[in-house]
Amino acid sequence: MRTAVLFFAVFLFLFSCSTDDDICAGGEGTPRMKIKFKTYTTGKPKTMDSLFVSVDYGNGVVPVIERRTATDSVFVPLRVDDHGFTDLYISTSQQGIKSQIRVKYNDKTEYVSPACGIRKLYENVSSEIITVGPVPGIENAQNEIINENKTHLFLLF
Repeated sequence: MRTAVLFFAVFLFLFSCSTDDDICAGGEGTPRMKIKFKTYTTGKPKTMDSLFVSVDYGNGVVPVIERRTATDSVFVPLRVDDHGFTDLYISTSQQGIKSQIRVKYNDKTEYVSPACGIRKLYENVSSEIITVGPVPGIENAQNEIINENKTHLFLLF
């Protein structure tokens, strides 16, 4: 009888563990906004030689991206505190003039797993330029952010 109970306990222990719940590494977390660049006059894709992105997450503006090498896209995390918008500050040099872009959205939560917890998804996404600087125009590409596969916003330079 003891052997059967011990065997049953070991059996439950081995099969109750799941590798899916051990770590959250499969992209199940809150998606970031994917931003690409276009030329303002022609609308053709553009590669930026340098790009500086700062974001106001509610406790002041913090630098998020400081790229001094050529890039055609960046990923920017949005606020997760149910505020309804995130302000982005875009510049082509560290001390240069900044464009302020407000990204508005409705957010919702989705349960992922015990290891990952919940994640935020963004619906009804729209953007507007608050302060024109190096970015004279924008194009909204997607009205929802549920993953990082598609481009969500184009900045026109």
